[in-house]
Amino acid sequence: MNKKGNINQLFPAVLAIILIGALICVGMIILLGVQDVTYVTSASTAVINETLTTVGDGVTAAGETVAGGAFRSAICTIGIVTNSSSGTVITAVNRTVSNCLLTSSGTGAFNNTNWNVSYSYVYQNATTATNALGTVNTSIAALATTWLPIIIVVLAAGIVLAILLGAFGGKRK
Repeated sequence: MNKKGNINQLFPAVLAIILIGALICVGMIILLGVQDVTYVTSASTAVINETLTTVGDGVTAAGETVAGGAFRSAICTIGIVTNSSSGTVITAVNRTVSNCLLTSSGTGAFNNTNWNVSYSYVYQNATTATNALGTVNTSIAALATTWLPIIIVVLAAGIVLAILLGAFGGKRK
């Protein structure tokens, strides 16, 4: 007996769903990679006597990041660090520098005090192409998170309906 509701009919539909999902994922990965390449390194920016405080308590062992560290892939070169009250230079014994983050050693007269920092920094600056690719990525992500699940549910319901109609809707002898 030959029934129309054959499970082998599912293969093309399932394969199409997997292929569409894979293409969207690969496309997003490629676009994100291209977007990363479109950033350009900024010119070096010098900052003189930026005051670092930690909620009024001064710089602590938890540390403070200089304002230049907020930019994308910032690289900071710390110059002179002084106590903002006395102007005394804070040496490496009393501080630790990790790129754009300065921390107090936790001991000495400069723990929990406000610091003035002079430094320079460069960062990755967005271009018009970077912003355009970011917009495309956002649009594709919205498609993948909003419409793709709906499409999959509708296709799955259609497949189940086709199997049921094929199994029970055949001609009777």
